[in-house]
Amino acid sequence: MSNAKTLFVFMDESGDMQFKPKGTTHFLVTAVCTPIPTVSAAKMQELKYDLMASRSEDLEFHATVNSKGTRSRVLNVISEIEGIKVHTLWIDKRYTYPSCQNSIALFGIFAKAMGRWIDQVYRRSDFEQVILVFDSVLTGKERDAFQKNIKPVLKDLKFEYKVLFHPVKQDLNGQIADYFSWAWFRMLENQDTTAFDALSDNHDWTQFDLFNSRRQIYWAGPKK
Repeated sequence: MSNAKTLFVFMDESGDMQFKPKGTTHFLVTAVCTPIPTVSAAKMQELKYDLMASRSEDLEFHATVNSKGTRSRVLNVISEIEGIKVHTLWIDKRYTYPSCQNSIALFGIFAKAMGRWIDQVYRRSDFEQVILVFDSVLTGKERDAFQKNIKPVLKDLKFEYKVLFHPVKQDLNGQIADYFSWAWFRMLENQDTTAFDALSDNHDWTQFDLFNSRRQIYWAGPKK
């Protein structure tokens, strides 16, 4: 790497921000942090070439669409990657205030919370800059909301920062974030701990419920 003092933060989400009968119960954003993204990317790239050699066409690592066999191999590779720190912010959407039941407001809430976490964890580090990479599928207004809420928090850090929007499917570290998000989402939404168990043992992975103090339900939730 040309700059060892750079912290890279790759973010991806799981669930949706729909408050309709077919929406998900939960929504979450996961950040995968590493100062050396080339190491983790190389592990994923090696797996991709292994899959090519076995004549597989399942080559974009997106947990919701990968085959069971590919998912298992991806989870195995990620579980062995060293030097990453992971943080997941999540909500049970039923506790969302009516005024916040839209993607713009929710992205603002998540951005501010993620900025505070980065500040708390890395304020005393020796990094000189942080590069935050989020999936480019966000709309223009969602991007604006994210940047508007995260920048005031990050500006108090001692190092520079840059927020980038880049397709997850084109970045192997973004695909790692996708898998961590999916693993926690599966546990919340389906009580399936398989992926979580595979990833949690060997990584510094924390999770936080942004609505953990709320008791009143404002949305009935999806129809089963």
